[in-house]
Amino acid sequence: MLEYINLNKQELEELDPHKTIFLMALSPIEAHGPHLPLGTDVIVAEELQKRYAQELKKEYPNYTLIRIPSTYMGSDTVPAFGSLSFPAPALKKVLLSLGKSLANKGFRYLFLSDNHGGPRHHLAIEIASRKLWKKHGFYLINPFSLVFKKMVQHDKYFMDKTGLKAGKTGDDEDAHAGTNETSLMLAIAPDKVSDDYREVPPSTPPPPSRPILLLSRFLGLFSTQTSKDLKHLANVVGWINDPNMKSYMGTPAFATEEAGEAMLKARVDIAMQLFRDAIAGKEVSIDPMLWRMKFLHILPE
Repeated sequence: MLEYINLNKQELEELDPHKTIFLMALSPIEAHGPHLPLGTDVIVAEELQKRYAQELKKEYPNYTLIRIPSTYMGSDTVPAFGSLSFPAPALKKVLLSLGKSLANKGFRYLFLSDNHGGPRHHLAIEIASRKLWKKHGFYLINPFSLVFKKMVQHDKYFMDKTGLKAGKTGDDEDAHAGTNETSLMLAIAPDKVSDDYREVPPSTPPPPSRPILLLSRFLGLFSTQTSKDLKHLANVVGWINDPNMKSYMGTPAFATEEAGEAMLKARVDIAMQLFRDAIAGKEVSIDPMLWRMKFLHILPE
């Protein structure tokens, strides 16, 4: 995989734009409990990027793969000391500008690797993706917008693929720096996981936000998916508004390297399905959670 920053103008101009794929890790820096580094999401995203590149090179050996430097940016980070958050509209503008810059040079593909589950984060990325497709025929694809939805809502295919159980897949009971993310880090960078992670006590979900939960029940009369999405939002809001909130959710002590590796393989498999569709010229659109309420992305954090 080539490094964008190491190319000169002539080398870039000599590339076949229709057979060049750009890859970029995109995730924020944020608190991940007392046992994982602030850069956990970026570390995981960069590992996924490497794995995406390996699979793409196997299937499309005639394509050139180029790494754009990681972007440490994301919306809806955990409101804890150490987290750095960017409003969703700012993230959207950055991605629109980046995609437009590449599209104006004739390029067609920017595949993102991501490990951040903020609701407005995914909305901003998908809004930018659809605008770039509509205006430039440019593919900006973030597989995690689809994967995260499958994790949280216990998609049967995804659960079977990982072999993992509810409560250990990055779902609402394991939302942040719990079993799933600790497992990912044990598989990717065990030296960056605190030695005493097994001694970190479980963090259990507080009651969900009642107003949002009631809204989810009402809207469930019209849309099952919107109801599911709002139940997730109710759990997230209940957690971050809890006066005793911890900067992690789940049970780090249950984490294993094997579970992390199973999650990585399943995520790469889903990503490759999306990438194949793009390279085949098909329109690729993802409905992240809360997509029918995408106006939420403009609300201030």
